[in-house]
Amino acid sequence: MISELRSFLMVAEAGSFSAAAKRIGLTQAAIGAQIRRLERELGYQVFDRSGWAVSLTRVGRSIIPTVEDIIGAFDRLRDQTPPRVEGRILRVGAIATTQTTLFAPAASRLYTEFPELVVQMSSGTSMALLDRLDAGELDAALLVHPPFGLMSHMTWRGLLTQDYVMVVPADTPGELWKEIILSCPFIRYDSRSFGGRGVDRFLKARGVTPRTVFETEEVHTILQMVASNIGCAIVPDVLAVSFMPNIRVLPMEDRDLSREVGLMIPARASDDALMAFCKHLEDIAAETARSTAVLRRGGASLSRLARPHG
Repeated sequence: MISELRSFLMVAEAGSFSAAAKRIGLTQAAIGAQIRRLERELGYQVFDRSGWAVSLTRVGRSIIPTVEDIIGAFDRLRDQTPPRVEGRILRVGAIATTQTTLFAPAASRLYTEFPELVVQMSSGTSMALLDRLDAGELDAALLVHPPFGLMSHMTWRGLLTQDYVMVVPADTPGELWKEIILSCPFIRYDSRSFGGRGVDRFLKARGVTPRTVFETEEVHTILQMVASNIGCAIVPDVLAVSFMPNIRVLPMEDRDLSREVGLMIPARASDDALMAFCKHLEDIAAETARSTAVLRRGGASLSRLARPHG
């Protein structure tokens, strides 16, 4: 119910379901469903939906301070540092492309420091992991930077900026991605993911409409399909691109198309194991950027260290 309460405050502040949805990164329908669940649990309406306008009811306005207190208390409870005990658990979410390159080596180094720690890893899309982190089901999440403003109770630690490249079967003729994408079946990076949305915006801005034959968020699956001569794709320049046989990598026209990968944690997080995990991730990200630069030197693109926000 915490997510529903957060959405209630966001709608109250934004003045409409659509504006709140844009800020949070959910659909307007999802926000509406959350508010209906909240009203069902409370037993009364918090918004007046007469006509096109949405306004707080009198009781809805009166409960705002209480809701703020509840969310504040929940955040304080969630951020409490547990005592060091055997079997202590760190719950980390990670998108697929970070699991072997960032998560696994960082978890390995963390184990040498905290041998009593149990690290639980969950897979998912960036949006799904962000929702679970917000609900308190995860302690941290490795994901792509959201295409909307960050929530005030979360902190972003940027790790890597990855340019997007076009990958084509090795025997595909041509050097210009715009020409190839219009003549080659297109394997789309899932348009529901943060990264996929970026690719869609990039193509639409350039008036390019490829013929999509397959869509998935799994970059490794996309690379395998390209290597099997099914079609071409635009993917982030992850390390796997450098090792996949039977593909050719083409640069995009500029660096407008990129994604930032990083770690999202609660703003008040101070757990020593989590802070150590963050430091290991930053070290590994620097090593990964250097390794990718060597492999791609003279080639299409580089993975770069993310520039700090702020």
